[in-house]
Amino acid sequence: MTVHVFAGPTVTPERITGLLPGAEVHPPVQHGDLLRLPACGGDTVLLVDGFFLQAPAVRHKEILHLIHSGVRVAGTSSMGALRAAELHRFGMIGLGQVFRWYAEGTVTADDEVAVSHLTEEDGYRQLSDALVALRYGLERATGTAITAAERDALLAEVAALPFARRSWRTLWRITGHTPLADAAARVRAYLADHPQDADVKLLDAELALRWVLDNPVPPASAGERPSTLDTVYLADWRWEHTPVPAGDRRTSDHLALGFLQLFLPAYPRLNRYTALARIGGDADGALAAARAAGLIGEEDEPSPGMREWLTDEELATTSGRELVLTALVRSFRTEPGVRTTHTLPDLVSSAEPLLRLARKCAATAGAMNDARRQRHPEFQVEHVRTDLVEQFFSARWQCADLETACWDRGLTGLGQLHELGRYYLLFGRSGRAPEQALAAVTVGAATDHGEESR
Repeated sequence: MTVHVFAGPTVTPERITGLLPGAEVHPPVQHGDLLRLPACGGDTVLLVDGFFLQAPAVRHKEILHLIHSGVRVAGTSSMGALRAAELHRFGMIGLGQVFRWYAEGTVTADDEVAVSHLTEEDGYRQLSDALVALRYGLERATGTAITAAERDALLAEVAALPFARRSWRTLWRITGHTPLADAAARVRAYLADHPQDADVKLLDAELALRWVLDNPVPPASAGERPSTLDTVYLADWRWEHTPVPAGDRRTSDHLALGFLQLFLPAYPRLNRYTALARIGGDADGALAAARAAGLIGEEDEPSPGMREWLTDEELATTSGRELVLTALVRSFRTEPGVRTTHTLPDLVSSAEPLLRLARKCAATAGAMNDARRQRHPEFQVEHVRTDLVEQFFSARWQCADLETACWDRGLTGLGQLHELGRYYLLFGRSGRAPEQALAAVTVGAATDHGEESR
């Protein structure tokens, strides 16, 4: 059974493994990390710290998915305490004072656990102190060094600051020439004698690590796992973050398939074959299914709803079977709200060289994005301009209508093009796409009737 700990800057890796030998230490948790984690029933995940500004925060559904899978998930100190307070009714374990404050409603603002810190290369060195740390230290000093009224006044002074400016040193400075100067000096002297009271997040983290060590995971029994809704969002996130190997890196088949959708010239035909096969086995079966569902008229004319998937030019110049098949392919979803691309098309999964190539290119694109971020820390894939994405792929696909071109490639529309295109824009512009290998991939005309050729 493995213990995974997500932490930094609250507690160092050395302190974690010193208190919990054998623990696997990870950086602060962010969205997707728990879905990528190779955890299984009987394992423990302890969440201490988590990103929220530099990257999307860990989602509640990710935690519930682990719990439902039989993984024990506990939270403490910071992001872990916040999520545990929100999810302890659903099986997550909360540990420590910060968790209790959130669970009881004493603390309600999530910025109370936020701190400013450096990057992983600098050990996530902390540049500010969390408001919960100051709250705890002032509370501990109350009755010994200061009165309750002085505690409340000092806390109000530092709480009024942005989270990145909050610290004990800032509190000493801003009260230095105020009526609170004497009270602040007494707190400072108290903390010099009781340094452990200056950082409740560290105290909580150490308590949680000892608790995990002293409380092995009991054998799972039927009925212990809470139910969870398998929403379209969770399905999306699992598909996007489940890792697959790609040389010395890891990527996801979501990104590998995205590469083929964006860069493979033959992908519109491959997507057409896949959609028609899933609808009715082949083109004739798909038409029969559409007639049975009332999507086309007696003369195989598309219904008003189906016509929304066609351009004015197509409606004016195309008729009959081809018009209906085009609309069926573009509108196809496995079920309402779910992308067709939550699994690899059979033509891709069965073509191992093509899949290896796609995974390699996905990993290369990720490495290029990481390298750009190393050189320019302000760079974020999510902030790449969408107009640049649209310009690049409009030119690559040589299309008159970009949205219908997206549909023909199995994308849900411009939104998904922006999502994948941002990830691949540096790669595409670099000229590193294996154009010759991609051009050699063909899907024969016979695929409309269930045959394939490559």
